Amino acid sequence: MQSLEDGTGPYQTSMIYGMRGVGKTSLLADITSKLEKKDDWIIVYLAMTNDLLETLIQSVYREANSKIKQALNMIDGVKFSAFGFEIDFNIADSQTTYQVLLEEMLKVLKKHNQSLLIAIDEVKETPEIVNLASIYQIMVLKNYPINIMMTGLPKNVSELQNNDVLTFLLRSGRIPLGPLDPFDIKYRYQKAFERADKEISNSTLMKMTKLTKGYAYAFQDLGYYVWQHSDTQVTEEDVDNVLSLFKHDLFRNAYTKIISELSPTDRLFLLTMAKSKENVVKISEIRQQMGKSTNYISQYRKRLIDSQVIVEAGYGKVAFSLPFMGEFILQMAELYGMD
Repeated sequence: MQSLEDGTGPYQTSMIYGMRGVGKTSLLADITSKLEKKDDWIIVYLAMTNDLLETLIQSVYREANSKIKQALNMIDGVKFSAFGFEIDFNIADSQTTYQVLLEEMLKVLKKHNQSLLIAIDEVKETPEIVNLASIYQIMVLKNYPINIMMTGLPKNVSELQNNDVLTFLLRSGRIPLGPLDPFDIKYRYQKAFERADKEISNSTLMKMTKLTKGYAYAFQDLGYYVWQHSDTQVTEEDVDNVLSLFKHDLFRNAYTKIISELSPTDRLFLLTMAKSKENVVKISEIRQQMGKSTNYISQYRKRLIDSQVIVEAGYGKVAFSLPFMGEFILQMAELYGMD
């Protein structure tokens, strides 16, 4: 927030990344909602569509206050309305036309000490986003008051940053979201129950905390169910009674999507882990079960660690990063089959 408001530092261009359910969208919403309350900021939310530039231009006008709208209406060759805009000047390439118009609008914002933040959730490398980011870079180089904040999965963010024409994104403010601190989780649970005059023991708090494995969605979901299904005293039995509901939400709302975005070999690697009798699985065991070389296994191990689905658990060992993921993998294999 400080970096954005000062117009300095790396967060003019920000990338929030992490696996599904770690709070990327929540963080983006928290930041934008705070800036929306300030008179000198215009916030534009863009969806991953085919008309990003056109939508950006329309949205800037729509979100501007009446004074800024009056100034934007003075731009030669364009007529704005509540429903869009019409361009009178003729440039053969429509994308170039939009770039020229966007620059004229940014001149107006700069003159009136207004800053623009473009917020894009779940970004992917598409021709449209590459084009928008390229034009954005030009506007930044020209020192216009434009900022962009994007969220995405680690794989998608990496692909976008490594695009040949978008290497400037490698120097962006990167905000990785990973597991929550277990002591923070325990503290937040304790304070939440205390505020409601619900008595909860340290052992019950520890049980809940360990069940989440630091996964933000699990922290939220388990807390909700225990809260709803307990009386003035929260017991370990209350936690056990909601586990089926908790797992159902994890499996349906998070894990199914997470696994669907992995390759067949990624899934086979995870299935091999899930079939192990140990919570911490040796890479040598996975290699033996899959019948592949060390280099081959290392490649997929790194992919899954980068995707935050598994974590290193000592030298030559890995473990699932998410609660009950092994159980989910086994059930999915039985229900749908996994090669």
